[in-house]
Amino acid sequence: MADQATTLLEALPDLAGRSVLVVGCGDGRYPRLFRGKGARRVVGVDADQVLIAAAQREEERDPIGISYEVHQVARLPVMGTFDIVIAFVDSPEPLGRIAASLVPGGLLVVVATNGLTMEEGLRDNGFQDLVLHRHERGDVHSARKAS
Repeated sequence: MADQATTLLEALPDLAGRSVLVVGCGDGRYPRLFRGKGARRVVGVDADQVLIAAAQREEERDPIGISYEVHQVARLPVMGTFDIVIAFVDSPEPLGRIAASLVPGGLLVVVATNGLTMEEGLRDNGFQDLVLHRHERGDVHSARKAS
C-alpha cells in the first residue's frame, strides 16, 4: 500500500500559490513537503514542544519559509485564514475549532489517527463533498467548508 504521504497528496489539490495550515505537524515533515509542492504560505502547529523545536531547527538549518507554533488542538486559536487545513486528529471533537482557520469553500483534510471515521463529525460541522481515502496508518478524509 502507498505510504501515508502519497495518500495525503492524493487527497489534496494542486498546492501552488495556496495557504496551508498543518495541525499536528510533528517534526515538520508534512509542512516541508507541502511548501515543496508550491504552497505559498505554510504554518505548522503541534502540541509537542519537542517536535516543534525539531521542526524549527530544520527551518533554521534550511529555511524555506515555514512558521511553527505550539498549541493544544483543544484550545487552538484561529490561526488566520487558510485555503487548506490538514489535521492529524484522534477525535472529531476539535473539527469546528480547526475549521475556524479555513476560508469559506476551503478544503479540510483530516487524517484520523486512531481509525475512527470522521464523516459524521465533518457533516455535523457543516462540511460537504466528503471523500474518503483509505490508508493503513489512518484514513484520510477530505471535505469542503460550506461557503
